[in-house]
Amino acid sequence: MSERDLACVTLDLENDWYFDADGYDHLTLEYIDDYIGVMRDLDVPVTVFAVGRTIERFPEVINRLDAELQSEFHLHSYQHDTSKSYDFREEIRQGKAAFENHFGVEPEGYRAPQGNIEPYEFEVLEEEGFRFDSSVFPSYRPGVYNNLGQPIEPYQPAQTDELLEVPIGVTTRTRIPTCQSYLKLLGRPYLRYLKRAALPAPLVVNTHLQDFYRTASHDRLDQPKRFIMKRNLDRSVDLFMRFVEQLRGRGYEFTQMSDIVVDHIDFAKLTYDESDETQTEPDTSVDEPGTDADTETEQVKIPEDRETTDG
Repeated sequence: MSERDLACVTLDLENDWYFDADGYDHLTLEYIDDYIGVMRDLDVPVTVFAVGRTIERFPEVINRLDAELQSEFHLHSYQHDTSKSYDFREEIRQGKAAFENHFGVEPEGYRAPQGNIEPYEFEVLEEEGFRFDSSVFPSYRPGVYNNLGQPIEPYQPAQTDELLEVPIGVTTRTRIPTCQSYLKLLGRPYLRYLKRAALPAPLVVNTHLQDFYRTASHDRLDQPKRFIMKRNLDRSVDLFMRFVEQLRGRGYEFTQMSDIVVDHIDFAKLTYDESDETQTEPDTSVDEPGTDADTETEQVKIPEDRETTDG
């Protein structure tokens, strides 16, 4: 296994909060030029987890991301149905078909909507030919997941023989996700905290287009999610760019998910067994990140409602 500290920026490419009505469908795709420009300026590769229906409906966007960025693509379900009221294997097969019809190959990686993945679904993914999954937030989101007992580094789920789980990044001590939705919500105090907080390697940074760009879809959200998703939105790109440079300053090297998988596939000795899990609440007594005149928040706190865009 490499001794490098690797970081991977991932983009979940999906409809904006599942609004399918005329005039609200995939509005953030209007900002694809801006997004490509940001990633080029940063000279950072991106790993895209794309929803099957998005691939089918907007192949030209997929082609631009493929051609104009250092990018690779994996599957983010077929329809991004967060209700989980579907047959998982059939959902996966529909997604694989959409992916293969566009790219000519089957996807190697998967990410579940909202990071909500059940233990048996790891086994299904392996049976369907996936090499890795990157769904697990080793954190806590009421009503969606409680993964505080899960590893923060790549591991092999107990239900599988070879499938690798590459968890989404969190701060080691407090288990706050290294997601753009959290960086945007908590703002500069969190950015300063991340400058010295213990972080895992590899570090997976989760993003969505709606974390960066304001559209009419933001105004259709119910409260308090509307407030949360609009908070610091106008400075979100700046926060992200500063975070990337901050990670570089800490010695992280940016790469794609496939490189992380190759780097860890033979070293995932830790097998996680949910039956042995001990759930605990996160330690929120974080080191004070400091204050200054331009802070939006006096200290870093884990938002109690957790209504962020995970997945």
